[in-house]
Amino acid sequence: MTNDENRSQNPSVDELIASAKTEYQDLPAETAGEGFQPDFGNTFDDYGDFSDQNGQPIVRKIRKPSAIKKIRFPRILILLIYFALVAGLGVLIAKVGWKLADDALALTRPDEYAEITISDNDDLDSVTAKLKDAGLIKYEWLFKLYCKIRNNEDFFDSGVYHVKRSCDYHALVNNLIASAGTRETVTLMIAEGENCYEIFDLLEKNGVCARDKLEDAAANYEFDFEFLKGIPYGATNRLEGYLFPDTYEFYLMDEPENVLERLLRNYNARLTESDLKLIEDSGYSMHEIITMASIVEAEAGRDDERPKIAAVMYNRLNNWENPLLGMDSTVYYGAMLLNKKFTVELDSPYNTYKYPGIPAGPICNPGLTSIRAVLHPENTRDYYFATGVDGLNHFFETEDDFNAFLNSDQYKPILPE
Repeated sequence: MTNDENRSQNPSVDELIASAKTEYQDLPAETAGEGFQPDFGNTFDDYGDFSDQNGQPIVRKIRKPSAIKKIRFPRILILLIYFALVAGLGVLIAKVGWKLADDALALTRPDEYAEITISDNDDLDSVTAKLKDAGLIKYEWLFKLYCKIRNNEDFFDSGVYHVKRSCDYHALVNNLIASAGTRETVTLMIAEGENCYEIFDLLEKNGVCARDKLEDAAANYEFDFEFLKGIPYGATNRLEGYLFPDTYEFYLMDEPENVLERLLRNYNARLTESDLKLIEDSGYSMHEIITMASIVEAEAGRDDERPKIAAVMYNRLNNWENPLLGMDSTVYYGAMLLNKKFTVELDSPYNTYKYPGIPAGPICNPGLTSIRAVLHPENTRDYYFATGVDGLNHFFETEDDFNAFLNSDQYKPILPE
C-alpha cells in the first residue's frame, strides 16, 4: 500500500479538524449559528490530548465543590471575644506585676527577723539562694536583676546578719554589708505628736544616727514615695508629719537614709485603701490632711476629742469671712523654727492667728487616730474650744459661751513659754 493510500485510509488529526471545519462552513446559517458544537463521535478517543493551533495543550480545570462550609460569626461575638481576651491578659499582667512589686518592696512580708550567714566563697547566686531560703525574697532572678541594675553584684561580705523579712530589696542590699553583720540593735518608741527634731534627738541619743546626718538626709535625700512628691527639698523638717510613730528596732550607727526610710515605709503601709479614697474625695491634698491631723494630735488630750477638734477646724476653714484656724500649737511650732518666743503676732507661715487657711505644713507626726479623725470629723457646729482644769477640752458654738468659760474658774490658761 502506498503512502498516499495509507494516508487516505488513516487521516491525520489535522486533516480531520480541517475536514470538520469545511463541513461546518457548509452548514445552513441556522445550524452553524452560535451555540453549535460539532460532534466528532469517538474519532479522537485514540489520540489523547490534542493541541490548539498555537501548539499549546488545552487544559480544563474542574472546580471541585468544597467539602467544608465557611462559618461566619457575628461581629459582636468577635468583639466580645476580643475584649474578653484583652481583659484577661490585663488581669494576668496586673497579678504578675503585683507579685513582683510585693517581693521587691516587701509589701506583705511579716516584720520578723531572719538570720543569714555569708561566707567568703559566696557569690551573688549563692547569696540570693540563701535569701530565698530565709524567706527574705521570693524571686531569685528579680533580686539578681535588681543588683545588676544597681551595680551591686558584689555588695555582700562575710558575716552573720540579722535582717527583717519586711526589708525591701534596697534595705537588703544596705544591710548585707560587713558593717551590718552581727551589729547591736536598740528598741525605741516614737510617740505620737513628736516633731521631727525630737525624733532626731531621740535617735542620736540612743546611738542610731547623728542628728546632723538625719537632718541632711531629711532635707535632701530623694525617698521614692508618692506622698512626698511636690514637697520641696532643702528644709530639715521636710519629712514632718510622715515619720510614723511606732515602736522600732534600729541598728546602732546606721545610715540616715535607712532609718528614715523605715519610718516612711511604715507610714505608707498603715494607710488603707479606704483612707486614701477619703483623702482623694476630701477636696484637700494629702499634705493638707496630714497637716490638720498634726494639729489635732497636738491639741487633743483624749481620743474622743479628736473628731471634735477636727470639726472645729473645718468650721473655721469654711468661714469665708475670716477662715483663721487660730491654733496655739501652730504658733508654738513656728516660734521654735525661728528660735523665738510664742506670740500671736509672730511673722511665720505657721501663725494661724495671722494667716488664713491651713499652715505651711505639719507641726508634728500624727498617729492613725488623728489622721482618721480628720477624715471622719464629728458633725457639730462647734467653733471654739479650750482646756479646763480637769485636763479636758471643752467645746462651744458661740463666742459668748466660750468667753464665759474663759472667765470662769474652770478654765486652765496655758502660759506661753
